[in-house]
Amino acid sequence: MIISLENRYIYIAVPKTGTTSVQKFLLANDKTACKNAITIDGKKYRFKEHMTALEIKEVLGEHYPKFKTIGFIRHPYGRIVSSYNFYRQGAKGWAWKGREKQRPLTQKIKILFARYCPFYLWSVLYPYKSNIEYFVNEKNETIVDKIGLFENLKVDFSEFFRNLDIEIDKLPHTNRSNHKEEASYFNNRMFRWLINIKIAKDYRFYHLIPNQK
Repeated sequence: MIISLENRYIYIAVPKTGTTSVQKFLLANDKTACKNAITIDGKKYRFKEHMTALEIKEVLGEHYPKFKTIGFIRHPYGRIVSSYNFYRQGAKGWAWKGREKQRPLTQKIKILFARYCPFYLWSVLYPYKSNIEYFVNEKNETIVDKIGLFENLKVDFSEFFRNLDIEIDKLPHTNRSNHKEEASYFNNRMFRWLINIKIAKDYRFYHLIPNQK
C-alpha cells in the first residue's frame, strides 16, 4: 500500500490489479508518498503489502478518516487467469534488490501447483479472495472513497488524484502477463458454471462499481 500524510491519501493494493505499476509510479512521482509505513505525530505505523481497508483502519485508528482512500478491482475472470499465470511463471514479483527472495514453503508449493496443474482444476481449487474483502468493514459497509476498475485503471487513477489537486498522468503498466485472451480460458460450459458459482458475489460487486456515486 501507499500512503501520503501531506497529500492525505491511501492507495490500497489489491493483488492482480496493477499494484506494481501504481506503487512504483506514486513513489517515483510523489515525494510525499510512503510505502507500507507512515509516521504521524511521532508515532510509526506499519502495514503489510496487501492489507484490506479494514486492516489499515485498525492500524491507523482515529487517523483513518483523515485520508482519502482508493483501490481497484478487476473482473474475477481476469484475476483468476492473472494469478494462475503469475505462479506458473515463477511469481517473479517476489524479487528484491535484484535477487530472488527466500520464498516460504507455501509460496513454493503455489508455484509448483500452478505449473503442474491444469487451469480448470487449479481454478476450482484456488482459494480465491474476493475483491469485496478489501473495501468493507465488519458490517459489509464500504469504507473506501473511490473504487476504480482495473480495466479503466489510467482514467480512474488520474481522476482520483485530480480531485485531490494532484496532477498525475502517464501511468505505466508493468508486470504484464503473457497469456492468451482471458475469455478463452472459460469456453467450457460446465467449467464456467462452476467458476461462476465460486465468484458470484464478486461478479455482482464488480458490475456495481461503474454505478457508484
